[in-house]
Amino acid sequence: MNERFGGRDILLLVGASVVIISGILGVFIGENGGQVVTEITLFGTLTLPTSPVAFSLYGMVVSAVVLAVLFGLVEFASRLEDA
Repeated sequence: MNERFGGRDILLLVGASVVIISGILGVFIGENGGQVVTEITLFGTLTLPTSPVAFSLYGMVVSAVVLAVLFGLVEFASRLEDA
């Protein structure tokens, strides 16, 4: 059984790795930031507590959304190139 490890698989692996690393970094930043302030306000509307779990989830969600948009643009460009 000879399976190919293609570009889509590589992008998914890179994306998953970035999201996991964002979560790990969020834990450390939330732990250290919680000692300075109890909460922060993002974009003037979203108040986020400075806890490890909150920062971890926020980092993972933001990185997943950004990567989804970027990978969507790559997919779109690929389809335009094939047409």
